[in-house]
Amino acid sequence: MLDNNSRINIAILTINDNLNYGNRLQNYALQQILKEYGDVSTIRMLTRADSRFSYWKAILRDWKQRGKATAFRFGNRNQRLLSQPMRSGIAFTRKLVPDTSARLSQFRGLEAKDALDLVVIGSDQVWNYHWLDKGDLKLRLGMFKPKLRKISYAASIGVDDLSDSAAPIFEKGLPGISHISVREDKAKDLVQSVPNLDAEVVLDPTLMLLPEQWSRIFRGFVPEHDGYVLTYFLGKPSDEQEAVMREYAELRGLRIRRIRDYSDPETYVAGPQDFVELFAKADYVFTDSYHACCFSLIFEKDFKVFNRSGFEGGKNMNSRMQTLMRLFDLSDTMGDNTAIDRIDHDAVLAKLQEYRELSHSWLTQAIAND
Repeated sequence: MLDNNSRINIAILTINDNLNYGNRLQNYALQQILKEYGDVSTIRMLTRADSRFSYWKAILRDWKQRGKATAFRFGNRNQRLLSQPMRSGIAFTRKLVPDTSARLSQFRGLEAKDALDLVVIGSDQVWNYHWLDKGDLKLRLGMFKPKLRKISYAASIGVDDLSDSAAPIFEKGLPGISHISVREDKAKDLVQSVPNLDAEVVLDPTLMLLPEQWSRIFRGFVPEHDGYVLTYFLGKPSDEQEAVMREYAELRGLRIRRIRDYSDPETYVAGPQDFVELFAKADYVFTDSYHACCFSLIFEKDFKVFNRSGFEGGKNMNSRMQTLMRLFDLSDTMGDNTAIDRIDHDAVLAKLQEYRELSHSWLTQAIAND
């Protein structure tokens, strides 16, 4: 830990997505980690896609969203249910990862209330250029205020190759980041394809916090003695996968709770804190989600990674998932088979502690190395 005279003013540059559990929780986790080194805030980035090419429209749109939290308007009795995840995400951001002290846009550059000493870029798919135009990609690569120091922590590119149009931007932007860490093997390869650059694979920020640290944000969303199998899918489970999940639950007298599934309104309204609590108290987890695997590992839950419908042989499992499973020797949990997997949690915890120490050491050196 740095002494009081060495503490610095740090800002996180990430994706600001109030509807994405993993995004909000990695933002919170990275903030908690960085508090060891100084005062921490999160930059609110206004992309051209969000703003429809207008800075002031983006400001107004952002203000309306935060003020009213009514992103979904269906004009029926289910309107409140459907808009609850957005309201919960906005409330989480306001309370636990406030992003009102600094703003970044192509139109105005970086606007910060206080002088910054360091910008930490990451985690999440901050460098996935499929979601950004060239100008916004440059911002996410730290190509603003050249004299302001930047590092990346567990940044993700989310693709296997750089397009002909994106590659020159990475080649120009990455050298401006003094220390680069990523969260997947493929991203390391892509960074190191730029001459004279190196990158380290580190743990996703969510994995850096201990279970007791996560439990501090619980809100009592899960009733006492609630026995359930937990599911969280970004794709739609196949009929065969559904049958496996139902059979598992029925044989054990458990119900199924389905995150972000409209057919389960009780669970659908879960906010980011509730998402974590659901994993902490589940009997078993079925998923195709990276962060679902992360929280299953944190809380020592057995889990099965199903392929998304329409994919075979783990083809939908991108590099971040493959890297996670490689780190913990869990590649057998991915694929097309429907076997119920059991995990050696003692072995996982030993590796998790080792990787936490290595990731923490990398971050401390990166921050201290001027």
